Amino acid sequence: MAETMRRLPAQRRSRETVQRILDAAEYLLVTVGYERAVESPALLVEESGVSKGAFYAYFTNPEMAMETVALGYMERATAMADVLAADDYAGWEEVTARAIADYGGYYRNPAVRELWLNGHLSPVAVAADEQANLYIATKLWQTLKRVAPGRTRRLELTHCSVAMEILDYLLRFAFRHNADGDPVLVAESIVAMTEYLRTKVDPE
Repeated sequence: MAETMRRLPAQRRSRETVQRILDAAEYLLVTVGYERAVESPALLVEESGVSKGAFYAYFTNPEMAMETVALGYMERATAMADVLAADDYAGWEEVTARAIADYGGYYRNPAVRELWLNGHLSPVAVAADEQANLYIATKLWQTLKRVAPGRTRRLELTHCSVAMEILDYLLRFAFRHNADGDPVLVAESIVAMTEYLRTKVDPE
């Protein structure tokens, strides 16, 4: 996903420089918000402690740095799906509970809320987000089919995509005005996803 950068850092020192910029970008997202953070490269350059030349070697502008931060979160989210799919479970409900536990706290991160809930994802990031969601849904579907083959005969990838979207959008609703997530709305999002999948799973 980091291909959106001007060039990829090859040397360890270069990777450290890029990471300093991304750490600074995330810090600014949390402390001053997206709009203020991208007003001028000077703020991001100063916060990161790198030279202007070092910044422009990898990023065209602060927006590109913010985009790379967002893509990094998507990479972590898909990596979580790989871990979820590699584990063993007692039944489909346990798989669903694990997915909810893994992704239920996604919006507790203030940088994530600033980017996703306040509409600051670039077109590239929006497209990548859609692909990440599809990847996660695919891993969920494959895991459910593996764990409970007898009960998931009717379960399709589309159903898992819808289930993950239900969870995602209701969690956005729960975290929109509450940094800790409205507990009632969080609980309802869990019920909504679980019960939707239950309608697609064959009874015992």
